[in-house]
Amino acid sequence: MKYHMGCGMERLDGYVNVDIRETGTVADLIADLNDPKLPDGQTADAFFSHAFFEHLMRDSRVPHLKALRAGLAPDGFACYIGLPDFRRVAELYLQGGPGVIGPTFDLYHVYRYTHGDPEHKSGWDAQLHKSLFDVEEVGRLVRDAGFASYVVFRYVYPGEADELDLSLGFYATAHQRSTAELERDCRAYLADFDGRFLRLDTLRFEDGRSRPAPLARAGSGPHRKFAQRLAYFLAARLARNTHPA
Repeated sequence: MKYHMGCGMERLDGYVNVDIRETGTVADLIADLNDPKLPDGQTADAFFSHAFFEHLMRDSRVPHLKALRAGLAPDGFACYIGLPDFRRVAELYLQGGPGVIGPTFDLYHVYRYTHGDPEHKSGWDAQLHKSLFDVEEVGRLVRDAGFASYVVFRYVYPGEADELDLSLGFYATAHQRSTAELERDCRAYLADFDGRFLRLDTLRFEDGRSRPAPLARAGSGPHRKFAQRLAYFLAARLARNTHPA
């Protein structure tokens, strides 16, 4: 079972297309994506989204990701793409890089990526970007949600210049996987969207982490340092009891 979260008007075949509002015949399921819940007893093999996560309120981002982690099947994963990298947006503006609408990456381009240019869309408040991201922020959010392993990557959108490598994404699992495995599986999964949502030849991994699931969950939240020390202590204690000298 695969879920396409925040589908908007973009339907994906083979997925349960989910949105917070009616979208004609596109959405299969209407749900509050600030705190998504699967039907009782169901798990997901994959959660995917494109250009959705930045529309959530800041305080809803970690609870949303925690709900995804809790709903994943043992071998499942979450893969979100289309997050504008604010650091790269700022660099392109300061450098006078190539534009998408017009020849130069001007303030209007900055506005499009940081705010979403929502005024000309129906339900403009829902279309407004409510968060800014960079590689470090994406990694922090995934860690705070308790994912055991993840990689963060960047890429270029189809039809855009190579210099416009300002789109970020992440691929995360609830159970520990090596970063090499995640990079391999992430690239294989995204191949299905090559030329539609991204140019696979521009995919570049920027960050990653692999930890045992209990330590990953202990490392999230406001008391993470104490929880990490406690988790390491318990893990060491368990190891001694399992393998006595």
